[in-house]
Amino acid sequence: MNAGASYTLLGMTERMCLVLGLHVESSGFSLAEQEVRRRVWWTMAFQNSHFSLAYDRPSITMVSQPEIPFDPKSMPGHRSYFETLCRIVSLALEVLRSRMYPGSSQTHIHEIREYKQQIHRMLAEATPHLRYRDNCRSLADHIERTELRLHSSYLLSVLCRISLDPHSHLEPPRRAMIHEDCIGSLINTIDAFVELHEINSHCSRSWISLQRSIASAFLLVANDDSPQTWQLIDRLEIVLADHVYEDGDLDHNNRTDSAKHLSSSLRALREIREAFSARTGSSAGQPSSTTYSPLVLPSPPSVEPSPNMPSTTNAGLQPMEGVSMRNILGRVSDVMLFPSMSGDHPVV
Repeated sequence: MNAGASYTLLGMTERMCLVLGLHVESSGFSLAEQEVRRRVWWTMAFQNSHFSLAYDRPSITMVSQPEIPFDPKSMPGHRSYFETLCRIVSLALEVLRSRMYPGSSQTHIHEIREYKQQIHRMLAEATPHLRYRDNCRSLADHIERTELRLHSSYLLSVLCRISLDPHSHLEPPRRAMIHEDCIGSLINTIDAFVELHEINSHCSRSWISLQRSIASAFLLVANDDSPQTWQLIDRLEIVLADHVYEDGDLDHNNRTDSAKHLSSSLRALREIREAFSARTGSSAGQPSSTTYSPLVLPSPPSVEPSPNMPSTTNAGLQPMEGVSMRNILGRVSDVMLFPSMSGDHPVV
């Protein structure tokens, strides 16, 4: 759960992959060995691309990559979870490559449209249980479906975040359209994580899934103050509280390191809720009393907003203001390593 240590260990793993030549194709190995080499590299690339997207770090994995290890019988409409996730990672690496060049830190409108279409095509070519909940026949099917929805939604939200930047050069109609996609993708990311926890609480311990969901939550509340947003945050807080207090120990010093990290994020979410309530006089700070049962939450086949989460087109408000809010976000969590709200240095 320590981002600094994880980044260091991942760098060591990445260099080992490069030394072994996993980033290039080689005919000196059997077909079985080639598949193993490709799977190891793409597994590492998934972790690495997450760090690069989350912390705006360069990644050497985007320079060269082997082929995706498709099964010989794989075909559109029947791509496996791993194959589809690798395609999502490949697109993320393409986005990172495009940002390497001077003056290209912001993705252009036509690029966002093309990337979005590619994501939808990838999801459409996945095996049925990854697209439709009714086609899931096992616990593993449900886990793969929600994980894929989480990671694809997160990537789409990253692509659309230009709409949240008031200084970006976007025409109002296009900004509104991309903004709606961004908010909807943030909602989908969090909603998928909550569903993942309700399917199997052990699966929601995944570090990448946790971090992407928490980061999406803070970005969502900073840009959308609708009741639907706070209902979703209620559900996320329940999940985080389950992890923080799973051993029943209320003493902060006796908790595991991961529980301590998550408790700071949980506390910051609650403080933001209180700050919103104090500023607006609304009921944003009232936790939801609704309970949720495993495997009964709606889940769309792709990255469209969840049916139980109404459209946020008319719900968006101006981003949060005020010194207290900046202080909360500035010290949110060691896990997240959010950039300092003063814009000087990251909080580490």
